[in-house]
Amino acid sequence: MEKVVIEKMDFSYPKKALLFEGLDLELSRGKVVGLLGKNGAGKSTLMRLMAGLLKPTKGVVLCDGEMAFDREPHFLDQLMFIPEQIALPDHLKVGEYAKVYRDFYLGFDEIRIQHLLSDFQLGLKERVSNLSYGQQKKLQIAIGLSTRAKLILLDEPTNGLDIPSKTAFRKLISANIQEDQLVVISTHQIKDIDHLIDQVVILEEGKIKLQADLDALEEAFVFGQGAVAPLDAIYTETHLLGARYIAKSQGESEGSPDLEMLFQAVMEGRIQGQYLSTSNPVMQ
Repeated sequence: MEKVVIEKMDFSYPKKALLFEGLDLELSRGKVVGLLGKNGAGKSTLMRLMAGLLKPTKGVVLCDGEMAFDREPHFLDQLMFIPEQIALPDHLKVGEYAKVYRDFYLGFDEIRIQHLLSDFQLGLKERVSNLSYGQQKKLQIAIGLSTRAKLILLDEPTNGLDIPSKTAFRKLISANIQEDQLVVISTHQIKDIDHLIDQVVILEEGKIKLQADLDALEEAFVFGQGAVAPLDAIYTETHLLGARYIAKSQGESEGSPDLEMLFQAVMEGRIQGQYLSTSNPVMQ
């Protein structure tokens, strides 16, 4: 999977107002992309459009130049979509359920699934019906990573996971993603994808307000904190111990971008546009 390209796309549900209008977006392989937005911004719908489960009202969603909605067999072999709500068969054991996916994905990695199930503390002989919601999520994530699909779409994958499992999730995503894969993670729990993603896409009311590589953001801005914010700060949050802020970079850097602060700055219109490593940053 080289890239996903969305061009001039409109979409609305029947008898509903347009959710997306003239949407353009390009995502390339080798990235872990965080898709952020408030509830109702269109994150889950955008995921389903990329998976070919919904058809654009206008425009196209292309995966390596082919219509996602056509859902050709070779496209499905390279696609793994894990929705927020999962319906799993009650009568199967964990090992049997994993075997179902092995039969559908040509690149299914038998060794990887064994390691991932062990890392998530899931036994092969446990019945799926006996798993908690969080355990079911971990099972689906383990299977998704084992398919070696080139396009992996994860919708709210950390919902239902406890803190140790969220830590394990971040480590396993980092350790099991290869350069020929594109992973898109939709979440409203911004802290869960800290130090995991390479690129962030922020949606608001069906529009892309920001698409940025984190290393490009680090070059363009300072995400700092201190007793007071500098006068030229673009965005400021005050608290009892001082202030956190975003300011334009003058060549200095104070660490990785703070995703929660970035999200609030975008919601307030302080930062918008594209900041991509392969192109000049554009601020609108």
